[in-house]
Amino acid sequence: MRFVSYVRLVFKHLRRTPFFLTALTALLVSCGGNPEPLKVKQSHLRDIDIVNRDAQMIRGEQLYRMRGAVTLEQRKNRLGHYYTVYWNRPQAGAGEMKIIFEYQQAATASKVLTITRDIPAGQNSGVMEFNIIGKPYREGGNILAWRAKLIRGSQVVASKRSYLWGSTGR
Repeated sequence: MRFVSYVRLVFKHLRRTPFFLTALTALLVSCGGNPEPLKVKQSHLRDIDIVNRDAQMIRGEQLYRMRGAVTLEQRKNRLGHYYTVYWNRPQAGAGEMKIIFEYQQAATASKVLTITRDIPAGQNSGVMEFNIIGKPYREGGNILAWRAKLIRGSQVVASKRSYLWGSTGR
């Protein structure tokens, strides 16, 4: 109880100082910034058995990706790379928008494979999944490099890439 009253007393005193008001204003302004136009979360499901029982976040991701897979064949078809792309329309504007996901796999050498998804008109933000799982994953191997682009018309609005994508000279 004494601690709470002490905090109230300090807060009451600091409210009167210009430094406190400046810090509070800076904090409020920084919280209201624009979100990134493009963000990519990646996950690699390598084994059909649930591993890392101590790491709850990893175990949760594995269970989420294996949800509904009952037979061994179904579980094997869930193995692979999962990319979740979060996008925000950076500014209002007309034009069709799409997300292009480009990647290179171990067995395809320098060949760039592409998946394109259109963004429905009128949506200002959303989430899209790009999965390289099942037969394409078993035949092509691991993803070595990737890039996601948010495109309006023919103009690239935002782009995110893996570290190795830049080392290939692209």
